[in-house]
Amino acid sequence: MAVAFIEIEIRTKAAVPLVSSSAAAGFPSPADDYLDRPLDFNELLIENPAATFAVRFAGESMIGAGLFPGDIAIVDRSKTPKSGCIVLALVDGEFTVKRYRRRAGVIVLQAENPKYPDIIISGETSFEVWGVITKAIRML
Repeated sequence: MAVAFIEIEIRTKAAVPLVSSSAAAGFPSPADDYLDRPLDFNELLIENPAATFAVRFAGESMIGAGLFPGDIAIVDRSKTPKSGCIVLALVDGEFTVKRYRRRAGVIVLQAENPKYPDIIISGETSFEVWGVITKAIRML
């Protein structure tokens, strides 16, 4: 997987109005009665700014998890990976995004596309989790 790291810089606190009603098939007229508190994307996307960075997805191994080429992942290095979470890992010098699984004491990096094999981490594998993916941004 080719990786494009994106630096996250919080310059100012920016907020947009959040409409309190759901929009099933369209967007409601933004009237004062329907406005909730302002939505701050810094609060929404970033839990720990000092340990957070972004990376752009490449490849199709995670499309079953809704992660597509060109999407942007928010990666938190302060989180400890738990079985079932999605991680950015460095495996034998190559970056990959996969679902982190522990099975009988063995780490398995699971693809979310049947066309791609899982990666079983053995004692000979150079392996490091760079962070847990906490959010993804779809680039339409």
